[in-house]
Amino acid sequence: MTDTRSALDIRGLTAGYGRIPVLHGIDLTVAADEFVGILGHNGMGKSTLLKTVMGFIPATGGTVRLDGEDVTGLPPHERSRRGIGYVPQGRGIFPKLSVRDNLRMAWHADTGLDEGEAVDRVLADFPRVERLLDRDGGALSGGEQQLLALARCLMANPWLLLLDEPTEGIQPSIIEEIEDTLTRLRRSRGLTVVLVEQNFEFIATLSDRVVVLERGRVTGEIHAEALKDPRQVEEFLGFGSVRRTRAGGGHGATSPSPARPAGSRPSGAPAQALPGVPTFSPAGNPAMAAHAMLSPSSARPAPAAMAASYPSSTHSAPPAAAPAIPRGPERAPTDLPREFSMSIRRPTLEQMRSLVGGLHMSMGDREIMDYMTLMEATFEAYDVVAGMPDNLPQVKYPRTPGYRPPASENPMNAWYVKSEVRGAHSGPLAGRKIVLKDNVCLAGVPMMNGASTLEGYTPDVDATVVTRILDAGGTIVGKAHCEFFCLSGGSHTNATGPVHNPWKRGYIAGGSSSGSGALVGAGEVDMAIGGDQGGSIRMPASFSGAYGMKATHGLVPYTGIMPIEPTIDHAGPITQNVRDNALLLEVIAGEDGLDPRQYAPRIDRYTDALGQGVSGMRIGIVREGFGRPESEADVDEKVRVAARRFRDLGATVEDISVPMHMQGQAIWTPIALEGLTDIMMHGNGFATGWRGLYVTSLLDYHSNWRARADELSKSLKISMFVGEYMLKHHRGHYYAKAQNLSRRLRAAYDAALGQYDLLLMPTMPMKAQPLPPSDAPLALYIQRAFEMIGNTCPFDTTGHPAMTIPCGLSEGLPIGMMLIGRHYQESTIYRAAAAFERIGDWRTM
Repeated sequence: MTDTRSALDIRGLTAGYGRIPVLHGIDLTVAADEFVGILGHNGMGKSTLLKTVMGFIPATGGTVRLDGEDVTGLPPHERSRRGIGYVPQGRGIFPKLSVRDNLRMAWHADTGLDEGEAVDRVLADFPRVERLLDRDGGALSGGEQQLLALARCLMANPWLLLLDEPTEGIQPSIIEEIEDTLTRLRRSRGLTVVLVEQNFEFIATLSDRVVVLERGRVTGEIHAEALKDPRQVEEFLGFGSVRRTRAGGGHGATSPSPARPAGSRPSGAPAQALPGVPTFSPAGNPAMAAHAMLSPSSARPAPAAMAASYPSSTHSAPPAAAPAIPRGPERAPTDLPREFSMSIRRPTLEQMRSLVGGLHMSMGDREIMDYMTLMEATFEAYDVVAGMPDNLPQVKYPRTPGYRPPASENPMNAWYVKSEVRGAHSGPLAGRKIVLKDNVCLAGVPMMNGASTLEGYTPDVDATVVTRILDAGGTIVGKAHCEFFCLSGGSHTNATGPVHNPWKRGYIAGGSSSGSGALVGAGEVDMAIGGDQGGSIRMPASFSGAYGMKATHGLVPYTGIMPIEPTIDHAGPITQNVRDNALLLEVIAGEDGLDPRQYAPRIDRYTDALGQGVSGMRIGIVREGFGRPESEADVDEKVRVAARRFRDLGATVEDISVPMHMQGQAIWTPIALEGLTDIMMHGNGFATGWRGLYVTSLLDYHSNWRARADELSKSLKISMFVGEYMLKHHRGHYYAKAQNLSRRLRAAYDAALGQYDLLLMPTMPMKAQPLPPSDAPLALYIQRAFEMIGNTCPFDTTGHPAMTIPCGLSEGLPIGMMLIGRHYQESTIYRAAAAFERIGDWRTM
């Protein structure tokens, strides 16, 4: 390859699919060592152009010359031998092969290196890939797969690189890594690159010029100087707003290409426009050149301006500055990376064929193309929406991303991330340390929700409960491990390993808020936020010797917490004592206007109830909560003894029967399993059909689970198998019927609560069981996940408030007693819980 002629010369190129033409006389010259971007909507022929240059689609007219040689008639492998490398859209890696074997598959002897040398050379350029060599390609995240695809392409040592949509579906941090890698490789290897992309900032940062493709024709060209001003580009392209990958400072569309000074040309490049193609530069358009540059601060406050930008809030006071944690540089939470693309991607003909078939329709290509043409006007409305900034709550308090604690700091494996986010100078939670279940969004701090498929995600918003805790003066000290997408009452499904019980290592801590319960039970934190869809606040609190309140459905806003199924989603406090529990609920309860689960919630001063005692209170001991098939006799006995103590305190305590309680778990099952399959998995956590805050960054990242579905936990898989079967083959009938029956179940409890102030039963029918071994048979793994939920899950279905209170030890393990109240009568529960706590140390009962 010489630098005295064009690297790639395309003249009059036409191509298409069957009888459908796509490219209409493309003329394009790429000089040696030049980086050319190709920009345009989906369906405009960008990918078809690259496939035709590579030889996968035969040209129907025109020529393709590579370093002066006409390669128009050559097959792809011959073009590869001449130095073209191609990374297709969608990456095209081998999912069942290891990363190492993916690389080895791309080596051939023409590179001049032996296989080992070629692998070593590529790994030197891709250090992240080196750490993944023994993992299957399909187990990688989307960003890691893209890096692998690029590394594999370079195994053949090409000098001309064709890249098709490398940022599609990729986390912003990986986009920046790809950008830096391409810049470095261009310098070290002298690569010539043709890049198809819709992410404007990415293409503008890297390219010497950008060619605009519309309906299979080159319609414009933008040179490096013009690329510095997104507003000029926007008006020139007419595609709607130009968006950025990164918020805040740093390199991007406002900077020239890092490989050479702006406006310069590579060696041997002709300094002329393409024939018949309009060019654009600021000098040629003085009116647009006069426009102000789009500065980073125009999109969101710069870090220095943060203190002046706090909105008024009923929960807020100006926050205290958080001291730096020596684990990493502090950054303003609103300076978080975001990924934006220039316009929404249009469907390809192949995608439309699949879509038509998936909707059970039959249609020929010509009719499909007619629909595609008519759909364009509708897609332009989507472009408008895509061009608008998202409407997200402001992040108010500085923080650091924290760090993953080593085993010496994390003996129970209860911590995911240790960080420190300090709230207001004063408030009811001042001096209190609070940990969050790792399904709660804390902006700028990693979140994986127990799942390997979500690992690497960093939220860009704070959950409402986070903001309220910080406004109240609390200090958030990190994220606690939870179960894999919260689908286990055991503590053995987290992708990083099991969480151990604080009272007995090797035993279940309770799930799914396993780390939250364990850290409170061990005394490492004062308070924790848990989540509860089947008992997941009360179960870990019970097994770990803590106090856990699942409040009335909708009392605590679930905004900014990863959902499972909205009608059973709950969040609430886990604490070391009753007062802290009531205090934390006071802080986090109440409507926020963003959560459809909330329907006029009634809040109270819960701490005012703590000294009122239980004299005159009526408590019904629900027989059906005892003596279940899975019940342990010592648990039943401890709870009955604890119940009699309320009689000594002046309450009326009687056995009662609620027969429908035994059907509660059955009614909960279709709601939970079909609901989670439809909403959390197929709906990417949020689905549709409700008003409120959609965390779009979480929705996007979570959608990647499909590429790594084999990694899902066994407890989630069996839940999805049942849910998918019932949705597909029974039309969702039983989900709907269970929702109808849940009203009858609520009425059964309400009837009992019409005669009694509280209902009482064991939280768990059993003590914490041993953790299943890593090689446990499937049956034991599943048993340990769901065997304990019979008393807790019915109240997620009916929405009644329910709290677990430690009431004794047996065999060195805590036992919990559950109190259930009328809707929004949490104060009544706290009255009884505080009175019981004052009797004495539960550990000696």
